[in-house]
Amino acid sequence: MHPIVPIIMALGAILFLVGIAVQARLGLQRSNTIKLRGKEYKVWFFVVTTVVAGVALIMLSVLIPKYMPYQPESTSNSAQPVLSSNLKYELDSALSSMDLNNATMMKAISRFQVEYQEASQKGEKNTMDLLILEIAYRIRIELQNRNHPENQVEHEVERIIGILKQPVKQGNGK
Repeated sequence: MHPIVPIIMALGAILFLVGIAVQARLGLQRSNTIKLRGKEYKVWFFVVTTVVAGVALIMLSVLIPKYMPYQPESTSNSAQPVLSSNLKYELDSALSSMDLNNATMMKAISRFQVEYQEASQKGEKNTMDLLILEIAYRIRIELQNRNHPENQVEHEVERIIGILKQPVKQGNGK
């Protein structure tokens, strides 16, 4: 969530509630004017202005995430798993031989490595198995979309999974 959303929503709710409270209080007193900062305003004008402004701010806070996506900066670059140079070379050569070294697949593989390592450290066997199933499915679908022979698909998926399941070392990507 965008960090400004709760602030805007709170301001909108406060304005809305102030408008309703003023209407309730001054409506019972049958006042027609309100004095604010040395100026006099009609009660209906003040109430409509505050309520509409409150609703507008609330709607703005709802629309901000849709039109202005928030991506916090990742400070966990030092926690990225790093394959040994031999495994990295083997993975790169396997992916490039199958034409799978596109940005989407590389992002999925790096996400798999991070999540698999976290699950491994916590000893969550079920999570590790689900992650393996997910990346295997993704690789299998990519290979099938690229019209690889069916008998080769399973072999290649197992080869890549074998590389990815190798123990990784913590590093800063250098």
